[in-house]
Amino acid sequence: MGVRAITLDASAPDFRPRTLSRSARRDLAASLRRRELEFTGVDLWIPPEHFVDASNAHRAIDAVSQAAEMSSELATLVGGRSRPVVSVLLPTDMNQTDRLAIGANAQRVGAIISDHQPEFLTQEQTEHVAGISIGVDPALVLMNGNSPGKAVTHAGEHLASVRLNDLNAMGRCTVGAPGAKLDIKGYAGALIVAGQEWVTLDVREMPEPSVAYQQARQAWSDAVAG
Repeated sequence: MGVRAITLDASAPDFRPRTLSRSARRDLAASLRRRELEFTGVDLWIPPEHFVDASNAHRAIDAVSQAAEMSSELATLVGGRSRPVVSVLLPTDMNQTDRLAIGANAQRVGAIISDHQPEFLTQEQTEHVAGISIGVDPALVLMNGNSPGKAVTHAGEHLASVRLNDLNAMGRCTVGAPGAKLDIKGYAGALIVAGQEWVTLDVREMPEPSVAYQQARQAWSDAVAG
């Protein structure tokens, strides 16, 4: 299918950091190398409210820390242009002490926390937390009434990861589907200017992921060529 790299779901049973042993991580890295795939991080979509709820906050923060450590280890094992990115969705009202702790841990283990919170993109970057960068998810940005291309530009040097997906009146959809809202040419242009090396094709919630992948890849190729 022409895939060059893969982002893993850290919440999936086989890829949870707390249960994936070091030997299993080495086996996973070897498997990726055999398939000539590079590693571009993990997704950890913990509900944002868990980070501010007293009964769940510690567990959520600990999960991010474990994912950061695993991501860093896998990136080193796989090598090449692999990147230890942990994609999360943090709440805007998160305790600053907890946010600083997440960032400090990421720096300690050599990982990058990529926060895909769309509301953060409309705020001035006056209190950037070291270790926590910005991720752009077009569907989330569009849901928030903003432009993914402008979000990339606004993130500037703090941009850590970007995704390719789309949105229509029914919700997340295949890129370029009827009623889809993403200006893919404008988005591609912004990413080229930003010098973003990897674009994660996100086919979550798609009924036929392989078809969604092929359509998105063609749309992206057309946009870049145009």
